[in-house]
Amino acid sequence: MSDDDIRTRADERRRLLAELELERNQLIRNVETCRIRDIERPFIGEWSVKDIVGHVASWEAEVVTALRELRAGRRPELYDFNRSRLDAWNQEHVERKRSLDFFSVLQQLKDGRHRLLEELAHIPDEDLVDEGSGYRKLVQAVIDHDREHWHAIAARLAGMEGARRTGAQSIIEEATS
Repeated sequence: MSDDDIRTRADERRRLLAELELERNQLIRNVETCRIRDIERPFIGEWSVKDIVGHVASWEAEVVTALRELRAGRRPELYDFNRSRLDAWNQEHVERKRSLDFFSVLQQLKDGRHRLLEELAHIPDEDLVDEGSGYRKLVQAVIDHDREHWHAIAARLAGMEGARRTGAQSIIEEATS
């Protein structure tokens, strides 16, 4: 492998991680822009802002598990997720967090990102950035998931519900495509 290949992969890793940070920061900014009353009350559909934050945190935890399974040389269970159960899974995980206060759920989101970055630190550049890599697909799915939800929140705040979709329908769909 040439020095140029090494530099190119390192640059692509930095770009991917910067995009991951950018989309999460935008999600957090939009969450922080919401009114206090929207934290516990339905905000987008039946979900409150807290529910959305908890949903994003739950999926990020699943991605961290999938990354660990890939690093261990195993096929991630996430790849075999029954897509017909997606809505039920989402609702179950939202319900699990409903008894928690908003700041605990927000902390779960922040802690999950820390775990994701720790896991990514163990993955060599070539494995993370190569097109078609399972690692890259999982990271891109997280990026797109954050973007999807911050767009939805921004649209709601602007009175323009029904934000355009920005990626695949779900983390499952994107990670297994």
